[in-house]
Amino acid sequence: MHSALSRLLAQRALVATLTVSVLTACGDPKPPPTPDPPQVTLTVPEPNAAAPTLKIRVIVSGCDAVSQVAINDRETFIKTVPYTSGSMDFEIAANELKYTKGIAADLALNAKATCSDGRTNVSQPAAATFMPVTKLVRDPDPNGQVVTDFFIAEGGGAGVNFIGCGNPTTGIGTLFRVDAKGQLLKSVEMGLPCSPFTVYTDVNPSTDKRWVWTPGVGAIAVKSDFTISGRTKSTYSLANLSVTENGDAIIADENNNVSRLKHTSNNGATEWNFASPWPLVAPPLKKGSDVLVAFVRQPDVSTATVLQIVVARLGFDAAGEIKDPVSERVILNYNGNFSSPPLASFSPDGSILYLGFPFGSNQSRVQACRVDMDGCEGPALKWTSGNLPVPLQFILPYAAGSRVAAIGAQRVWFLNAETGAIANKDGKSVDASGTLRVIQVQLGRATSSEFYLLNGPARDGALPLEIVAVDSAEKGELFRYEISSSLSCSVDNDNRLWMRIGNDLVQALPLSDYRKVLP
Repeated sequence: MHSALSRLLAQRALVATLTVSVLTACGDPKPPPTPDPPQVTLTVPEPNAAAPTLKIRVIVSGCDAVSQVAINDRETFIKTVPYTSGSMDFEIAANELKYTKGIAADLALNAKATCSDGRTNVSQPAAATFMPVTKLVRDPDPNGQVVTDFFIAEGGGAGVNFIGCGNPTTGIGTLFRVDAKGQLLKSVEMGLPCSPFTVYTDVNPSTDKRWVWTPGVGAIAVKSDFTISGRTKSTYSLANLSVTENGDAIIADENNNVSRLKHTSNNGATEWNFASPWPLVAPPLKKGSDVLVAFVRQPDVSTATVLQIVVARLGFDAAGEIKDPVSERVILNYNGNFSSPPLASFSPDGSILYLGFPFGSNQSRVQACRVDMDGCEGPALKWTSGNLPVPLQFILPYAAGSRVAAIGAQRVWFLNAETGAIANKDGKSVDASGTLRVIQVQLGRATSSEFYLLNGPARDGALPLEIVAVDSAEKGELFRYEISSSLSCSVDNDNRLWMRIGNDLVQALPLSDYRKVLP
């Protein structure tokens, strides 16, 4: 009996032991290790792009399958892209971005990837600057440049060509014409060198010619077929040039001689010559049948600081010779330094002479003086601007004479040509970025209100690095775009902006499209 009980108890103990062992072995299992999040990379092949779309590259690894990739600018969602595997390229359209910080868009792009099992991760941000444009033209040669450093656009629509001059290996200044694909159409040696300051006038409708001139050197008259029909003498040192209604040029040299050069004068012979005994202060201007010449004069050598601004009106007899005596009018008497005359520029119709004077504490003012009255006082003074807090470098009437640009080294104000009031939005100047300086400006077509600043480093020979666009003074800055190499621009006959961006050529969007997306 004891033996049977012992066996029974032993069996029960074994069952209990096995039960405990089984319970111990079959308790809650340890969770499997959590898979690592996917690895996500977003790169921008061209981090500073002026193009119709912005190209990006996405790589996702660590997913059996990817269910979604979302592209963001910082925390702002842009779009999802149809990513599948490997390295894939996508494009962001101009209208998929927000331009809350202005144009060009300053972006910090990231990609958020979601695996099919729900795991997610976000790439590191990739910085990008995007300037949306209509068209991008690249030379087939990776090192080729579509247009010359500085150029003009001619024609409109699908028929736009580009003219510019360069100094090839021969060292002889050459004029080139290329089409909108960068294909060379025409070229001609000019016989004078090019520079960043070479000027191309509009084609005169009566002669089908334009003047191309380089300050300090000379000028040529060239037809649309690139036939050269007129030029200055090889010994001439050209300071300024303006075009008459019939396509001839009024030229001034660095010795203050003013002449008329016919567009057919192949030997540089001039029609007449006015030798000003005093330094010119503004480019001569043809007004009706007369030519206006502005100069600074010291009326009394014993009073060196008492000076005059004088406008001579050159009239001509039936033989085309200057009438004697030449009519002169003292526009302004002032105290100043003879070697530093005020800045000066005629209005397009020749009725006003704008004068820019420096004042203490690096300030300036602009005066609008009537050229048909003496003294620039009372009714002869149209207006005087308020104080501008910088020295001025240039005064430039534009927009069919309705605005006057007062241009400092870094800051630009737009004055109402009727009142002299500052027309800038909120009265604030349009400025170059950082330490850049205003190197050149580009105007829209003759009657339009567009104005473009081309800004670059403050050193001789520097090319612009930045463009700042203003569609109208009252609306203020429209866009700002800077690159590390160089840029330039021109407007075509339809007033569309074209820009050389490094080696590439781009056509900007219509300016109204940029304005629509700004806050």
